[in-house]
Amino acid sequence: MMKPDNGNIWWLVSFFLSLLFAQNLWAGQNPISYENKAWYENIDNRFGGHLTLEGSVTGYDDGSYFEPVGTHTGLDGLANVRLFDKFILSEKIYLEAHYEAFLKSGDTYKKQLYLQKYYNPSDIDKRRLLDLTKTIEKTEDYVLWNRLDRLFFSIKPSWGDIIIGRQAVTWGNGLIFNPMDLFNPFAPSDTVRDYKMGDDLISLGFNTELLGECNLLYVPRRDAITGKVDFKSSSVAGKFHFFAGDIEMDVMGAWHYNEAVLGIGGSGYLGNAAWRTDLVWSTLEDGRDKNGYFEFVINIDYSWVWQKKNMYGLIEYYHNGLGKNNYTTAMDDPEVMEKIDRGELFALGKNYLSGQIQMELHPLFNIYLSVINNIRDPSGIIQPWAIWSVTQNSNLQFGATLFYGKKGSEYGGFLIPGTNYYTNAAPNAYVRLTYYF
Repeated sequence: MMKPDNGNIWWLVSFFLSLLFAQNLWAGQNPISYENKAWYENIDNRFGGHLTLEGSVTGYDDGSYFEPVGTHTGLDGLANVRLFDKFILSEKIYLEAHYEAFLKSGDTYKKQLYLQKYYNPSDIDKRRLLDLTKTIEKTEDYVLWNRLDRLFFSIKPSWGDIIIGRQAVTWGNGLIFNPMDLFNPFAPSDTVRDYKMGDDLISLGFNTELLGECNLLYVPRRDAITGKVDFKSSSVAGKFHFFAGDIEMDVMGAWHYNEAVLGIGGSGYLGNAAWRTDLVWSTLEDGRDKNGYFEFVINIDYSWVWQKKNMYGLIEYYHNGLGKNNYTTAMDDPEVMEKIDRGELFALGKNYLSGQIQMELHPLFNIYLSVINNIRDPSGIIQPWAIWSVTQNSNLQFGATLFYGKKGSEYGGFLIPGTNYYTNAAPNAYVRLTYYF
């Protein structure tokens, strides 16, 4: 199967979006009653979006891989607009699209451009069935690109749901690390999780009296090198969600990038605290490791009041069976690097103990502190941040990402294979203003 021509895809997408967003001008925003009306009178839509402006300052260490392009402090900017529309044809049929555009510039962008010789946002869709990302303009000073992150058609028959197109699916019980979430999981260090990146797939959901809620997925993908649709690069997966007494259970099975993946998870309550856990077993590609490897996550979170302030905290343990004690060696492992490139693996080590605490200083102002800690080194990431609800439709977030650990540790910086440079992570501070409409 040949890769679709980008020009034709974008022409069709533009036509679809024109109809979708134009509907906002005449359909109105109020909910519609579907009873006793002709089908065309049930047509409605929901339109919205947000605009985000972000500025950041980043520091670079001597001896890091940034040294060849300079280690002076970097200033960066990012602007992002996201528009979404839900075009409702009836009570059980709707279409939804999310369009987003980005403008990125600054010192970090320039350093990445010089180090990689190119900076191509279109690589975001290199594995997806449809290439819906397009670089509008790229210079040595900035890059402007846009993409569709959602574009799906939903039908809700009496027995469940059918969703076809680019959509987001989240499985698993992890709050920081989430090994059961196979489809574009958030990175553990992501502090903004408003929207998860979508994938092109077919999703079927239905309820059964015997096995509870069932979800089936087919995710066709392209080979990252040839660009052709390849079953070995695709996923077929299923998950059952049911109750065993007071415990919610998940059983998952998948054939994912030519690997067998099995998972079981559960969640429940221990007093006033909530706990969750997942155990996931995976083979390696083509079954080269017959024993496979395990990933395990367990967490507990709790809310309380202290000094008349609302508090929230969580602690989580994660075991990565694919992890290694020598991180330089890990970067030479094709299995590890392939999973990192696919955005599925975020840790090179084996065992992590992480946590987060939140305090509501004011109903409009919350402060947070997250720590991701590699137990063996130890080394890790510290992320303090705060969110201020400036108005009903806007918020201001500011914070920092800091790293600790001795030289040779995962987050303190280890030697990059074949070079004299280290992976010293770059600490940064940022401020982000978001307006919702």
